[in-house]
Amino acid sequence: MLSPSLVRFVAPLATVTVLLAACGGAAAPSATAAPTAAATTSAPPSASATTSTTTVTTGTWTVSSTSKATVRVREQLVGVNLPSDAVLVATGATGTFVLQDDGTFSPDSKITFDVTTLASDQRDRDNFVKMDTLQTRQFPTATFVPTKTSGLVLPLPASGDFTFKLTGQITIHGKTKDVTFDATAHRSGNELTATTTASPTWKFADFGMTAPSVPFRVVSVVDEIRLVVDIVATVKA
Repeated sequence: MLSPSLVRFVAPLATVTVLLAACGGAAAPSATAAPTAAATTSAPPSASATTSTTTVTTGTWTVSSTSKATVRVREQLVGVNLPSDAVLVATGATGTFVLQDDGTFSPDSKITFDVTTLASDQRDRDNFVKMDTLQTRQFPTATFVPTKTSGLVLPLPASGDFTFKLTGQITIHGKTKDVTFDATAHRSGNELTATTTASPTWKFADFGMTAPSVPFRVVSVVDEIRLVVDIVATVKA
């Protein structure tokens, strides 16, 4: 047991040492017993500073209807000298997802698009793609079930920009396929925006479909589907 006089000497010295450690000051190399005490007492402030810059990833993100899926297919039209991209956009997104701290998603995570909303700059094209290619009366939605991410900083920081791989299963035209997306995202507090690009691209046959063919209107269509999905989501604090 320390004597009262020794306690009065040690207590101020320990207090000064802790303050120096918390402020980032260098531990004095010339001290004898003080460095050991500083190394022991400085750990809690350091751990506190680390956790304050991140937020726990767990939470249910709700997908906004402002999200969109953009499909591009290369086509050659009759009477046009050069090929061009047919660009169709689907809206009406719904769904939720939970990103866990190991980079996987909860089993109930799912994002759905209403493919009956597909629209381009030509109504005839839209009607043909929806009625003939996608058969939207029978298959009105496209669904993506995310399974995991790779290359993403976790737990997800409360703000910043991120680049990563996103994998999962997508169901289109009643057919399900394992897919991978190259993703870039930005988080600002409870709001998240992400642009995901299917990589590699897909074939129509991957989903039991054939490339559109319209006599006297379309000369040819490249059998390659290029998809970009822009996701907007929010999470409750």
